[in-house]
Amino acid sequence: MGQAMLTGAAGGGVRGLEILEAAGDGAAVLHVTGNVNSSNAVELLDRLEAVVAAGRPGMALDLSRLAHITSAGMRALLLAERAAVKAGGTLVLYGLHGMTLELFEVGGFLEMFTVAGSREEALRLAAGPAKS
Repeated sequence: MGQAMLTGAAGGGVRGLEILEAAGDGAAVLHVTGNVNSSNAVELLDRLEAVVAAGRPGMALDLSRLAHITSAGMRALLLAERAAVKAGGTLVLYGLHGMTLELFEVGGFLEMFTVAGSREEALRLAAGPAKS
């Protein structure tokens, strides 16, 4: 792969939140680990908005290691997605499974986001249409 990981932690650890960022083909890839709740959702939003502000509005968000997300976390994702779209990009989620997938399903959030079945698909969708 040859991708350098830039780490940014917000109360990392099993119960905290850790966000790792890597460069993808035409899009930023962010890996979210731990729990997103009312005490750290703003840190997730700030990080995602900073990526958009840095000129990378296409983002693939890996949620495969997300243990739990509350409504505050869902709100942060929705606001980040809105910022990405406003900047001409998109936020693509992938890696949803188990209880986290169930939370997205029950809350009706799967219809509110672009959700990919794999990292490759997420990168393709986040990078946008191929340029000729």
